[in-house]
Amino acid sequence: MTWPERSQAPDTEDYGLLVAAATAASATTAHAVRDLLRYHGIRATTGPAHTTGHPDRHRVLVFPEDAVRAYEILVDNTV
Repeated sequence: MTWPERSQAPDTEDYGLLVAAATAASATTAHAVRDLLRYHGIRATTGPAHTTGHPDRHRVLVFPEDAVRAYEILVDNTV
């Protein structure tokens, strides 16, 4: 019996205990968004977005209990 070959690409994005609060087109933008959330007291970090066709995209990640507040802050600070 042979085992099927495992795909290198994940089926879904898995960030462990964190959830994506935003997607940015570059690492620089993701870090700016992360810093904005941190300024408002939200624990945030960045990670790669696993999107096909857009290898430079990054996610801004927060804990689930902070996701709604992060969304509100991002809405209030974007034009």
